[in-house]
Amino acid sequence: MKRLGMPVKQFAPIVLSGLGNAGLNTQAQDSTLGPEFLTVADNVVFDYQGRIASRKGIQQISKTVASPVKSLGAFIKEDRTREYYAASGNAVYKLDTTTTPNSLTAQSFSGTPQTISDSNWQFINFNNEFWGVQSGHKVINYDGTNWYDIDDLGAYVAPSGVTTFDPSCALGNFGRIWYGGITEAPGVIYYSDNLIGEKLQHGAAGVVDLKTVWGSDEIVGLAALMNRLIIFGKENIIIYKGADNPETMELEEVIRGTGLAGRDNIAYVGTDLVFLSYEGLLAFKRTTDTDGKAPLQDLTLTVRNDLSRLLSTSSVDNIKLTYYQEEGLLLLFVPDDDKAFCFDLTIKGGSGLPRITTWSFLSAPLCGLGTIDGKLYMGSSDSVAEYANYYDVSISNSTSTYGNQTVCEAAGNTWDGAICWSYTYSNYAYTFQTSWLDLNSPSIAKIVKSGIFTIIGGRGATSEVFVYKDFDIGTPYTKTFTLSTTATPYLYGKLASLFGVAKYASSVGPKEYKVALGRTGKTIRLKMITEVNGNYSSLVNTMLLTKQGKIR
Repeated sequence: MKRLGMPVKQFAPIVLSGLGNAGLNTQAQDSTLGPEFLTVADNVVFDYQGRIASRKGIQQISKTVASPVKSLGAFIKEDRTREYYAASGNAVYKLDTTTTPNSLTAQSFSGTPQTISDSNWQFINFNNEFWGVQSGHKVINYDGTNWYDIDDLGAYVAPSGVTTFDPSCALGNFGRIWYGGITEAPGVIYYSDNLIGEKLQHGAAGVVDLKTVWGSDEIVGLAALMNRLIIFGKENIIIYKGADNPETMELEEVIRGTGLAGRDNIAYVGTDLVFLSYEGLLAFKRTTDTDGKAPLQDLTLTVRNDLSRLLSTSSVDNIKLTYYQEEGLLLLFVPDDDKAFCFDLTIKGGSGLPRITTWSFLSAPLCGLGTIDGKLYMGSSDSVAEYANYYDVSISNSTSTYGNQTVCEAAGNTWDGAICWSYTYSNYAYTFQTSWLDLNSPSIAKIVKSGIFTIIGGRGATSEVFVYKDFDIGTPYTKTFTLSTTATPYLYGKLASLFGVAKYASSVGPKEYKVALGRTGKTIRLKMITEVNGNYSSLVNTMLLTKQGKIR
């Protein structure tokens, strides 16, 4: 009698739909997470369709200065045009974008200028003038023509009883400037006369002493929301309502046990106010509860422990929060750790939380500034950089090698007067790692024959896949493949399409890469590291070809 063999088990495709589209989650146990969460998401952003993609490059655009650029500001002039300023060392520089590389022109101060010892300025706009404050320094002012220390302004009147007016934070709102954190009285708010930011006594100027409200706490930062003045301390937050009239404004709420982790960690996102506390990134929502108070929302629930560890080991004075409206990204720069947290606010999950990733750097940006025309400037260790394209770029003076314009430009460099500027383009990589995936059958071993990864772009870059099984993180299977070099000019249209190359063009259209994996396990973890070599790339789809193994 002829014996029949067992039927051959067919390979079944398993599509990992929405892989990683909820962002990073290092808070929950990774074996309990679904495929929508990532346990590593470094140098990752999400493209316009919510797919895993690489961040853009950090490209030096200015000539170098001797000290780190710790602060950036945009001066909004009376005609609503902008000028951009960078602070470095003991100087303030104007960024001249008409030259290549951009020039940084040191500003001169009129009157009897103070000795500036640091560049950690907070810049604000008020009444068509540009103001700067930092701890241990006098307020500085730019009227569009001249720079002055505040005590060199004709209308300056010092607050009563104050020897040195050196606020560490300020807010221009409700028709006046509010100052806080002076050395002599760190828990007192000083506000100016109407539309006269330097007049701090007489007229409508005044003082709010917070000692009876929060005891011995110190003012760290100031903000405004819905006719409310929000005063951030280290351990408390005070909210006054009716702030358009300081004489009649009322104490509305004192939030105890949480405060602001660093002056520069406040950002306005739409109609909400976001700030960094020692517990995480929190948001005051403009919509109010039935009691009329602005509710707080924690935006960092999925990375809270990671962020708390960084706050405990980094100087909060060096941490800077920046909103890049063009791409809906809220960036928290942590230069002490050469890292940034990226909060994507464009699409939120059912919980209302942003999608979070991290960015890593060899030398992290120190500050950032989103501009009204869609740029993101960053301060670096010696220059100003821009978030653009898909290389990290540095600029150096190579005149000793290329001594005249002809040889300089023949080498692909830029000749500027008597200097040849050379550009160094550096690749970087973006990395994502999934949670432990049981592929909807936790008790059955899966034979994963291959993976089919659909990727847009990359154009000649290398990508490496790691496959882990059954919670073993020490011995992954690895496979490297190269992304296609065949160019497809446009993803969304022809050359004459509405969208063009600026945002929507890809170097290489969607292409499937079939990668042999050959691993067997009840749970699988995938990790992918993809090189960024000047071209955008994103992961469109991931499919695993699997066969059922033993039930165990």
